[in-house]
Amino acid sequence: MFDSGTESFNLWAPFLEENGPIPGRQSLLRRQPGHLRGRVLLVVLAAWGLAIILPELTRVVGSLASYGFSADNNGVIFDVVAPFPTASQSPAARAGLVPGDRLDLARMRCTDPTSEACADIVGVLGGFGGLQYARPGGRITLAVLPAHGGAPRIVRLAAALAPLGWSARLVLLADTIVGALFIAVAVHLVWTRPSWMTWGFFLYAMWFNPGQTYTFYALIGPWPPAVLAEQFVEALAQGAGYAGLLAFALRFPTGEADPPWSRLEPGLPWLGGIVAAATLLGAGNFFGFPTERIIAPVFLCGYLIDAAVILVLVLRMRHLPPQDEQRMRWAIAGCAIGLPGFIFAELCQSSSVFYDLWGSVPSQAVIGLLYLLHGVIAYFVGTAVRRRRVVSVAIPLRRGAVLTALTFVVGVPILYLHEKVATAYEGSLHLAGWIWPAFVGPIALLALTRLHETAVDLMERAFNRRYHRAQHQLQHAGQAALEAEDFAAIDRLLAEVPVDALSLSSAAVFRWMDGTLRRAEPAIGWGPDGLVALERERDGQVFASFAQGAPVPLPRGRWQRPGLPGDDLAPCLAVPICGGAVEGIAVALFGPHLTGTDINEDERELLRAFAARVAIGYDRVETELLRREVRALRTALAALGAPKLATPPA
Repeated sequence: MFDSGTESFNLWAPFLEENGPIPGRQSLLRRQPGHLRGRVLLVVLAAWGLAIILPELTRVVGSLASYGFSADNNGVIFDVVAPFPTASQSPAARAGLVPGDRLDLARMRCTDPTSEACADIVGVLGGFGGLQYARPGGRITLAVLPAHGGAPRIVRLAAALAPLGWSARLVLLADTIVGALFIAVAVHLVWTRPSWMTWGFFLYAMWFNPGQTYTFYALIGPWPPAVLAEQFVEALAQGAGYAGLLAFALRFPTGEADPPWSRLEPGLPWLGGIVAAATLLGAGNFFGFPTERIIAPVFLCGYLIDAAVILVLVLRMRHLPPQDEQRMRWAIAGCAIGLPGFIFAELCQSSSVFYDLWGSVPSQAVIGLLYLLHGVIAYFVGTAVRRRRVVSVAIPLRRGAVLTALTFVVGVPILYLHEKVATAYEGSLHLAGWIWPAFVGPIALLALTRLHETAVDLMERAFNRRYHRAQHQLQHAGQAALEAEDFAAIDRLLAEVPVDALSLSSAAVFRWMDGTLRRAEPAIGWGPDGLVALERERDGQVFASFAQGAPVPLPRGRWQRPGLPGDDLAPCLAVPICGGAVEGIAVALFGPHLTGTDINEDERELLRAFAARVAIGYDRVETELLRREVRALRTALAALGAPKLATPPA
C-alpha cells in the first residue's frame, strides 16, 4: 500500500515498518532487563490518552447539553452564547448573565469534594476554564458578582441540549479519528524503535493531540473527586509533553543528542516539573483563588517551548548529512504547520483573547479544524522517524495545499447550499439532519478525492519544469540507446544521463557478462575498489527486481556489503533492464539525489520507461553482434569449402 519511496499523502504510512536499523538508536529493550515494564507503561498511558478523547464519538451521533457561557480561570464570564447559535437559546443569556459578570469563587469554593457546590464549580471551570458541556438534565447553582456592580446574586441554570451542525460533527469525527491515530503513531514508534527520542514524542502525543475532551469531562463532572484527579493527571501529562517534545527535538533523527545540545537534557525534567506544578496551581480556582495569572504564563511558556522546538530543529539541521537533513526538513515542516494550529486552537478554546479582540469566539467547527491541522505532525514526524531516506518534503506540502484549497472550493458551496435550503424552505421542507452527513458528505468526499487526484497530477505535470526537463533528457537518451553501436555506449547513457537529469548522487550498471552480473563503466560515485560483481545469495534485493520486472527500492541501511558507496551515495533504487533474455540484461543502481532526498514515484516511472527503451537498444546491439558472428562464421566455413549457411533474417 505504501512503499518506502512513494510520496502519497497517506496518514496510515507511519504504521508500516521501515526496513533497516536506525543508526545510533539506543534500544530500551536491549538496555533494560525490565523492558516489559516499559511496554506496560506505554499501553497504560496510551489507554488513558485514548479514553479521554474517544467518548467524543458519541457527540458525532448525539448531543451534549450546555449552560451557554464560558468563563476564564478568574471566574470572569466572557461569552454567554456559545455553543448555541443565538442568545435566545442560551440558558445563561436567558438567565440574565452578561459578559463581564464574575463568579464569586470564594462563595463557590470546593471545601467538600462530595458536595453539590464542588460539583458546580468543577462543572464550570474543569479543564482550566473556557466552554464547558454537561450531561442532559444537568443543573448548577452559581454565585455571581454583576459586571456593573450591585448585590451578588444566585443564578440557577438548567443545561439545554446543544446539538452540533453536520459540518461540526464531521470536523469532530475527523478530530477524534486523527487524535487516535496521532497516539497510535507515537505508540508504534516507541514499540518498534524504543529510545528517549520516540518516548519523548509519545509523551507529547499522549496529551497534545487533535482529540477533544468535552464529553469525558461531562461524564465525570458529577463526581468532583474524579475531576480533581483528572486535573492532577493532566498537569503531569502537560509537563511531560513539553519536556518530551524538547527531548525529541534534541535527539532527532539519530536518537542521540549532539554534544553542544546534550547539556540541555538534564534540565528537561525540571522544566516538565515546573510546568506541571504551575498547571496544578491553576486548579486553585476550585478552592476560591483566581488563577488566570498562573494559567496565562503556563500557556505562554508552552508557546515559547513550541517555538524553541522549531528553532532547535532548524539549528541542528545545519550540521546533518544530506539524507538526515531531509528527514529533519520533514519534522520541521510538521511542527511549523501543526504547532501554530494547536496554539490558536488553545487560545480560542481556553482563553478570552479572541473575545477581547473581536467580541466573539470562533465556532466549534473552526476550532476543530485548527486542532485537525495539528494532526499533520504525526504524519510528518512518523514518516521522518520511520524512514531513513525520504522524498522531498515539498511533495506532501504541495499535495496538502491542493487538498486544502479544494476542500474550501467544494466545502464552502455545500455549506452555502445547506443554509439556503434551510432558509428558503423553512417550515415547508423538512430534511432530516442525517441526510447531509449520510449522503451529501460522502458524495462531496468522493468528488473531493477525484478532484484532488486530477489537480495534483496537473500540477505535477504542468508546473514542474524539472520533471519535464528530466523527461526530455531521458527520452532523448532512450532514442540514442536505440541507435547505439555497442554495449559500452548504452552503459554510458544508462549511468550518466539519469544522474544529470535527476541530479542523482551515484549510478552504476551491472550487466551480464560471461554468466556473471558485472559492473560496467562508468560507475558514478563508486570507488575504483568498489563492488565489481553481484551475487544472487548476497544481493537478493537487487536480483528481486528481475523477478518483479519493475524498479525496486533499496531502503537505507538494509543492503550492506563491502564495496558499496558510502551512506550518502549508497544505491536507493534498483532498475532492471529486461529485454528478450529470460534472466534480464542488466540492472542499474541509482543513489539518492544530491540533496539527500529519495527518488520519488514519478521519477521511478521515468526511469522505468527509460530502462524499457534501453533494453531494446541492448537487444538490438546483441542481435547485430550475433549477425556479425554468423557472417564471420559463414565466411570462415566458405574458406574451408563447407556448405553455405543460410542468411539470417533481417
